[in-house]
Amino acid sequence: MLSTCIYFCALASSVVIFSSCSSSSLSDSRYKEFKSRVDYRKTHDVYRNESLLNKAKSADTKVVIDLSDQRAQLLVNDRVALDTPCSTGKAGKRTPTGNFTIKQKIVTKRSTIFGRLYRGSRRVYGGDRRKYRGRYTRFVGSALPYWMRLTNEGIGMHYSRGVRRHACSNGCIRLPMEPVKTIFAKTQVGTAVQILN
Repeated sequence: MLSTCIYFCALASSVVIFSSCSSSSLSDSRYKEFKSRVDYRKTHDVYRNESLLNKAKSADTKVVIDLSDQRAQLLVNDRVALDTPCSTGKAGKRTPTGNFTIKQKIVTKRSTIFGRLYRGSRRVYGGDRRKYRGRYTRFVGSALPYWMRLTNEGIGMHYSRGVRRHACSNGCIRLPMEPVKTIFAKTQVGTAVQILN
């Protein structure tokens, strides 16, 4: 009787281990399938692994930005939990490559450089305020929701409606709304960010 009980206990634990391994390899194979799509560099589709995302706060988490694919990934224990399109810096304003950490997180940040200039109630300019030579009475910075600062020079990740499938920003990493909210929620000041060519 005791040997039968030991056998079933051993069998039960091996099933749990097997199904656990099977589940992670299944999700990894789903991601490989997603990344191998012929339209991977053009699609606006987002890959999410909810099981991994649920572990993000208590696990080793990092963000990887791939400039050639114009994609951002949130990794949890070195496995892809989220893969989203992004837009990075255009020619002349390229997003810097290398290893960074998130230095600051602000939900409702506004730019101190890019925005709209007004004289009274009339808008007189939109864009980089440093380039405007006329007079103005008020500056309204562009909204940068879910701001995550990476450099002291003003490069960061944030939400934008202008996520294209090519590099088009002024250096920041633009992200769609749902993915940026997830990344913002699952990271913290100090989270590693790697930007690859």
